[in-house]
Amino acid sequence: MSDTPNLDEVFFRLTSNDRYSQMVERLSQGQSIWTLADEQGCLLIQLSSDKVLPIWLSETQALQWAEKDYPDFKGLEISAVDWQEKWLPGMINDKFAVGAAPNMAGECIVSSAEEHAHDIQSV
Repeated sequence: MSDTPNLDEVFFRLTSNDRYSQMVERLSQGQSIWTLADEQGCLLIQLSSDKVLPIWLSETQALQWAEKDYPDFKGLEISAVDWQEKWLPGMINDKFAVGAAPNMAGECIVSSAEEHAHDIQSV
């Protein structure tokens, strides 16, 4: 086994701001993102009064994060177009927040869907 960390391990060690920036950059370039879902729908995490949809850059990151607490969830790919044209408007309507690439400790930037959409458009 190699002592060299893989790219996902390196990514999870980045600051929350750096992970958020990479997420916004990826979406602005038209690349897909990933979330977690089971038979009932997507994983929403309750943080105080917010319902947060966590998203990641890859299925591997999403599944690695879910392994301990959400082992029955599968990766769900979301195209950048669908994210911006369908998901974010729906999340704005439902008042759901975005959790951009939580690390293994659960730390991430949580933003409203409106703020997140604005950040993608501002890149």
